[in-house]
Amino acid sequence: MTAPWRFLRYSWVALISAGSDWLIFSGLVSLVGLAHLPSLMVARVVGGLVSFLANRHWTWGAHRQVAVTRQGRRFLVLYGFSYALAVGLFSLLVDGLGIRPYPGKLATDVACFLINFVVMNVYVFHRREGLSRVLRRVRGHRLPEGPS
Repeated sequence: MTAPWRFLRYSWVALISAGSDWLIFSGLVSLVGLAHLPSLMVARVVGGLVSFLANRHWTWGAHRQVAVTRQGRRFLVLYGFSYALAVGLFSLLVDGLGIRPYPGKLATDVACFLINFVVMNVYVFHRREGLSRVLRRVRGHRLPEGPS
């Protein structure tokens, strides 16, 4: 699949993921009365799960090539980084710069959208071996240590 086509698919998945994220965020803030930062934190978890499952199957078609455990671990690394970035940037924009929560969330989502595509493409759904497999392979080729 070409990069522009993959980006288009990623964009559609991002819209669905963002829709679930925004629905949860809006519901928690507007209907439940939860503060904006905890609402963002819960919404990001839901959006992240939707993103992983849909991108794995539709955007990258990776379910046929690589074990879900490897991709899941890689996604969790990206997700941890992206989650911290989202919470930090949102806090900076809303609490630090005084931007209203909804525009602050939009700016945060756009930043994460771009970064996540690059990392998913070159790391999460890439077919290269995982670090643990590389380490096992290297250990298997070492000369045994002993007296010289």
